[in-house]
Amino acid sequence: IIQSLKDTGIKFSLFEEAEPNPSDGSILRAKEFYESNNCQGMIGIGGGSAIDPAKAMGTLLTNGGKISAYYGADKPSKRIPPFITVPTTAGTGSEVTRASIITDVEMGTKASIHSDMLYADVAIVDSSLLATLPHFFAAGALMDALTHAIESLGSTHANPWTETLCYEAIGLIGKSARQFIENTGDPDAADSISLAATLAGASFTNTGLGIVHGLTHPVFNFFGGHHGTTNGILLAPVMTFNLPAMRQKYSKLAPLLADPVKPTSVNTDNPDAAEAAIESVRALASDIGIPPSLGAIGMKEEYLDRMAVDAAKSSTVLTNPVNADEQDMKKIYTGLLG
Repeated sequence: IIQSLKDTGIKFSLFEEAEPNPSDGSILRAKEFYESNNCQGMIGIGGGSAIDPAKAMGTLLTNGGKISAYYGADKPSKRIPPFITVPTTAGTGSEVTRASIITDVEMGTKASIHSDMLYADVAIVDSSLLATLPHFFAAGALMDALTHAIESLGSTHANPWTETLCYEAIGLIGKSARQFIENTGDPDAADSISLAATLAGASFTNTGLGIVHGLTHPVFNFFGGHHGTTNGILLAPVMTFNLPAMRQKYSKLAPLLADPVKPTSVNTDNPDAAEAAIESVRALASDIGIPPSLGAIGMKEEYLDRMAVDAAKSSTVLTNPVNADEQDMKKIYTGLLG
């Protein structure tokens, strides 16, 4: 990408201090870098950890003030500077969303900005950029994309258009996930997973998500870790929790998520088809190397009460298909201690 800019004579400055789960401090540093180099636009290259802070930085550049003033929905009044996104992971869908997720160090929590002012002008989704993605990040990002699609499908704001995007994304992941993780340079598999992540992003930015994300953010706040991997650990248990409201939609997922190497005939009218879909999610996570429990990534029992309180406060509770309170959150966490 740098060579392309050089070849076309476009002047640029490279900011290389993006952080995993970007902090409010890193956004201020990026803003200072942009201004000191007299930049006139942004190219966000990477996963959500690169694209999200570019959106937040852009919000400050055109709207001024403190970043915390824009947490929530539709606070910025001015568009961010000209913005191109180039995802090099297939997970967050941030290249096409109206959201920026921020770790607010002072508040000790994850916060988010949601606004049409944050959309990119152009998203360049080139699956060849995934070829050198390390296995761990490829697997976690893939589970992030699958979580986005399944949670958006179950959102209380879902509609026929977003549901169509979700089913397509889930089908692409079911068909190509294992092949992609085995070889991220496989062009057919990488195309499918890249498209799936972008479709899921286009869906959930319109519908919101569910409590997988509400549960994931406290895990990071207390123990760190990779966002998509944590989502992958939580997805099947949360699907089980949501099953009473999602049986019909999950039943439709069963044939989409079946292992293509071990084909089975799944009748979506079968009463057990919804459970089969959940087990397929669990099997996929295991096959691509997602840890089996939150305990395996360091979660400790003594923090569960505080984590459950934080999870229950998440805005994702409002769009989850089944209402969840602190006790529900703690029960899900407790089941994943092993």
